[in-house]
Amino acid sequence: MRSGAFNSDEKLEAMSAFKWDCLYQLAVMHEVIPYAYKGLMNCKNQFFLHLTDKQWKEWQKTVEKAKGNQQDMNEEEDDFLRPDHLTNPVLNHKLQDILDDEHSDISTRHLLLLLISIVRHILNEGMPIHQLLQLGVFLRQEGSKVDFETLGKWISSLNLSPMCQLEGQCLILLYGFQSEELPFLQDKKDKRVEAIAQELLEFTNTRSQDWYFSQDADSIFVHNSNTSAMFSHIRRSARYFRYFPSESLTNFFASFVHSLSHIEE
Repeated sequence: MRSGAFNSDEKLEAMSAFKWDCLYQLAVMHEVIPYAYKGLMNCKNQFFLHLTDKQWKEWQKTVEKAKGNQQDMNEEEDDFLRPDHLTNPVLNHKLQDILDDEHSDISTRHLLLLLISIVRHILNEGMPIHQLLQLGVFLRQEGSKVDFETLGKWISSLNLSPMCQLEGQCLILLYGFQSEELPFLQDKKDKRVEAIAQELLEFTNTRSQDWYFSQDADSIFVHNSNTSAMFSHIRRSARYFRYFPSESLTNFFASFVHSLSHIEE
């Protein structure tokens, strides 16, 4: 993914055909097939890259399918996770004032929304590798246009500093960024970021919709679609409370209320 997204020179490790299949499945799960495939093509002549003809064809077929389904994937995004809204009323009011300011820089607002989008996913689904990669791509391509001084003020007013610190350190750990490329980073580092990153990478492809309450068409009984997903959501809300306490609590109750909207009155 580093090679595919940022054209960096990466040296691949030797892997069996089984492990390459596992990598393919992870790329599909995290919705990063196009980036991973481009990285494979960049490293195609490396000695340790051994994919069977069947595996190459499977990658190519999935890449073409992913390109065709990109718009559908965007439409399937849960409306609850939209980045232009926070569940905490006070913070959301501040956010709307920022977004409604016609004099503010567009690139800076775009970066703020990318940061908030990742926060919303972390609190509800886990670290979104795809969105984190998009953040990295934007910083590399458009970072020079961003007013980081203004962004820093926005981050501080929205109490986003710890979460943005986590996102920035994940960019450094996973995608090889340098701290100089992330002006919103603070000097103080979170020593637990490696453990957190590993935990967030243990992503089981659960979506916020997976634990919503639902009701059968021919029944009055209400049931939960995925109990384990619901308990994972509860644990996640508690785990990241220290990073965003003002939003974590309201997010949990707002998501619970939102899940009830999927059943009949």
